[in-house]
Amino acid sequence: MAKKEEKNLELQDKDLKVKNFKEDIDKYIKEKIEQETKKNVNIKDYKDTIDKYVKERVEIESASQSVKLLKKQLHNKKVSSAIKTIIIFLLLCSIGYGVYYLYEDGYFDENKGVKCSNVLTDNKKSDDNNDNNDKPVVKEVSLDDLTKKYGYLLDNIIFDANSNYTRDYYNGNLTNDIKLYLSFKLLDNSKIVKDDDSLYFEATELKKSSSKLFGDISLETFKYNNVSLKYFEFKDVFVSSGTPNEEKNVSREIIDIKTDDESKTVTITCVEGYLNNDKLYNILSNKEVTSYKEGTKLSKYKDKLNTVSTYLKMKN
Repeated sequence: MAKKEEKNLELQDKDLKVKNFKEDIDKYIKEKIEQETKKNVNIKDYKDTIDKYVKERVEIESASQSVKLLKKQLHNKKVSSAIKTIIIFLLLCSIGYGVYYLYEDGYFDENKGVKCSNVLTDNKKSDDNNDNNDKPVVKEVSLDDLTKKYGYLLDNIIFDANSNYTRDYYNGNLTNDIKLYLSFKLLDNSKIVKDDDSLYFEATELKKSSSKLFGDISLETFKYNNVSLKYFEFKDVFVSSGTPNEEKNVSREIIDIKTDDESKTVTITCVEGYLNNDKLYNILSNKEVTSYKEGTKLSKYKDKLNTVSTYLKMKN
């Protein structure tokens, strides 16, 4: 019994001693673990790798954002460029259409709306001139009244859109050829002998018709609708070298009349054009006035047609 008790006391004493060193042991073990950990895993050894990784990630993210921003800017530029291109295209189309419209209507014609002045002498005497007052009363007279009174003076002025002298005529250049041409237009058909290839007439007949407009004129060869009418003085006749082109008599509308009682002169201004199949044409350019509507007055289109002022001197 005594031995057993002694043995138990020894064990208890031993346990007490181990317990006393437990904290020291734990501390030692912890320090060892930390030392081994620090020894085996050193954060500095991975610093470069970590820095490199972080740098690469930052660059990748930055590049990705830059690409996205660039794509967005390019898209916006494309949209903006497309809108600008469409606007410029529409403007060019509008300008092109405007130029085409002006061209078709004869806006760029050299002689568009040219006003010319032709001086013609009319040997008719108006009945209204028979009663002359010493002191005429000046009063306003409407264009319609003036047209009724003096419009007949234009009856003997018959021009043809097929004439060889249209440019001179509408530029106010009243040449001797034009006087002969206008005189020929007044000839009675019964005085003209025609066959398949030519025509001829007496020069005396041309002088008679000329006296209605100009008085005496100089006889010489002239042209009528692309055919020469040759004057043979020894026979006193005119003979053509072929058949003239079809006549295209112009249409006219009186837009102004001015009178001068002192000089017995009447100035009649007309707008003129050529009508064919209900279409209206400028005589000089032969361009159609596309805006013309059948039955409309020519004066509405005077800026696109030809204007001529004729001075008619009336003899007592």
